Amino acid sequence: MPTDAAVSPSLANALESLRDRGLGLRRGSEAPMPERTRPSVPSGHPTLDAALGSGGWPRGALALLDAPVGCGATTLALGSLAAVQEQGGLTAWLDLDGTFDPAVAARLGVGLEWLLLVRPHDAGEAVELAAWLGRSTLIDALVLDLGERSVPDRRALDRLAALLARVGTTAALVLAPSGRTMVSGAAGVRVVLRRTAWLSVGRDLVGQRVDASVERHRWALAGGSAELDLWFGEGRRIDPLVAGMARPRLIEAARPALRVVGA
Repeated sequence: MPTDAAVSPSLANALESLRDRGLGLRRGSEAPMPERTRPSVPSGHPTLDAALGSGGWPRGALALLDAPVGCGATTLALGSLAAVQEQGGLTAWLDLDGTFDPAVAARLGVGLEWLLLVRPHDAGEAVELAAWLGRSTLIDALVLDLGERSVPDRRALDRLAALLARVGTTAALVLAPSGRTMVSGAAGVRVVLRRTAWLSVGRDLVGQRVDASVERHRWALAGGSAELDLWFGEGRRIDPLVAGMARPRLIEAARPALRVVGA
């Protein structure tokens, strides 16, 4: 695991600045100070918090959002960070592929001024930085976004999981479409997301309905599930009535691929 000397001074300074502003302001001094004794942080969806059996994402845990690309893992992760911030917590996003979209994050409720955004050089550095942030005890929840192509080292993930459990203050959500099998072995919590319907207003798709199934939870009884409506960033902020107007549209069966038989 990285020592303080191995972490760039700019990252250390950014984390300390975020901490100082958080202690002084706490989002306008309206939100309560986070209690480190709380065993979990919110997911942003009360039904999922109940399905997890721990009231949310457990602190000290590595949690895998197991989903193919486009099935809501990023949206759920952003909603979780927004919910943590609403309680006065500090958050971070480790963005390996550089795909983090601040505009979408803001529309989904994430306060960018309260988010530490880091872009590691490779998967190994991403895992090490997640461990460093967990050991700092300043971050309540972080997202380790390993991108669509990288597969992290299993031993490094095991060390990260052990460190988070030992420190017990940070919930780490992992997005790893290509490395799901590898991360799953180290994760203490695994939630599988499966799209069941699109959400539409007329012909416009504004979100998706997802079944979130808790397949593993080392600190609570697994096996719960929750139905989540995940809204696209463009819809919920433009029209606050979208949620009430949206109707589910069933997923159509896949059509056979076009096959050219002659030319």
